[in-house]
Amino acid sequence: MNARLTRTSWIARITFLEAIRQRFFAFLLVLSAVMVVSSVSLRFMDFGHSELKFVADFAFGGMFLFGSVLALVMTAQLFFAEIENRTALTLLAKPLSRTEFLLGKFLGTWAVLGVFVFSIAFLQGVILWSRTQELIVLAAETGRVAPDFSVSGLAAFAVLQWLRLGVVAAMVLMVSAVARTFLFTVIVGAMAIVAGQLQWLAQEALLKPSDASVVTKSLLWISSRVIPNLQQFNIGDTLVLDPTAISGAAVWSVVLSGLFYLVAFLALASLAFRRREI
Repeated sequence: MNARLTRTSWIARITFLEAIRQRFFAFLLVLSAVMVVSSVSLRFMDFGHSELKFVADFAFGGMFLFGSVLALVMTAQLFFAEIENRTALTLLAKPLSRTEFLLGKFLGTWAVLGVFVFSIAFLQGVILWSRTQELIVLAAETGRVAPDFSVSGLAAFAVLQWLRLGVVAAMVLMVSAVARTFLFTVIVGAMAIVAGQLQWLAQEALLKPSDASVVTKSLLWISSRVIPNLQQFNIGDTLVLDPTAISGAAVWSVVLSGLFYLVAFLALASLAFRRREI
């Protein structure tokens, strides 16, 4: 057991170092940081929402958008680099199982995604905190209610976003284990992410009474179970600006759902990779 953990952590460490040095990672990190910083100057474009909510939502959207691109491209690239350079054959010739190799690749990629998410969350926290202090002073002068900002809520949301990107990475890794080319993996992975973002539509269709056929309802039911609902992680503004509006049970429900899909996709990826010819 210890030997397996050692081999897996070794692959994860190599994958992490390889990914963190990539210019693509640095580019998306800087681009996301610029988007977060610019959210303050763009707050005048908001319509009907509070200033902090607009700043938070704008930054949260950028975090998931660029984080999804990073998870999609980086996961597929790191996997196929080992296959195309034939280094996977060398690694797997040693006492390293395919499951350990795949799990190490995932953990290394997920660690890089963690660096991305928590770096952007920290920057966003600094911006929200500084703007909150300014609004508190302004509220005291005008007699209005001062806005509230929860640091613990932001930390919880960052963890949820890290989990969501982990689900995306596991899903892309599952496609990579079956696919033969990097391009095909990126296309199918992008379609899966979009389907996950729109999965709530299938859930709503199932809840509403309709005259749809049994086949249509069956397809909706299957899609609502097979594809993870990525929209359920979008509770950032509630956790950060109004943490009392959401229960701990609801947050844990999202966490357990994310962990279930993450483990399920990794298990399917491992099963497919074991049967794959390298």
